[in-house]
Amino acid sequence: TAPAPHVFDPNAAAAKKNTDDTNAMTPAFEEDYDNEPPLLEELGVNFPHIYSKSKAVLFPYGKHAKSLDSGLIENDADLAGPLAFALGLGGELLLSGKLHFGYVYGFGVSGCLAMTLLLNLLNPNGAVSAWTVVSILGYALLPVNLLAGVNALVRVNNLGPWGMVASVITIAWSTMASARLFERGCNMRAQRFLVAYPTALLYSAFVMITIF
Repeated sequence: TAPAPHVFDPNAAAAKKNTDDTNAMTPAFEEDYDNEPPLLEELGVNFPHIYSKSKAVLFPYGKHAKSLDSGLIENDADLAGPLAFALGLGGELLLSGKLHFGYVYGFGVSGCLAMTLLLNLLNPNGAVSAWTVVSILGYALLPVNLLAGVNALVRVNNLGPWGMVASVITIAWSTMASARLFERGCNMRAQRFLVAYPTALLYSAFVMITIF
């Protein structure tokens, strides 16, 4: 084996420079357009995962939610579903004659930031990503979307006691779903009731702007 050239050898330095220039002119890789992934996959939109998490929200204590992998909840913090649900809620409120996109955005951002801080203070198993919190809280907004859809057809606040019952059920549904996802995804079973209380307050705010 030839000895390595000395770092102070000018000939070796010149040869190395020529080699680097040749490598720089060579393309690093060839574009393979035939095997490129779909655009939605490159954007991080995974419809099977969206369906799986939405089903876990609709049935928080069902067989599907129990079989949901904790890594899917914590590591795959996709924002496509939460963004769709937030925009859908704003659109349903618009059908009810309420232009509340700013309220949805404001409550969503402030609630997610506060929950991220709280969860990182409560969780003994390490840090919780802000994107994980946004993803879980956004998916658990699905029951509020259902209530807003009903409110676009029939004013819930005009239903009297039945409207109040529907609102309380929606808040409890979203709270249980989000607490269940936090419990499974962040391993926070011992803190689930401490997590459920602030999430109930957050979804109460969304329900209030929906029915009033």
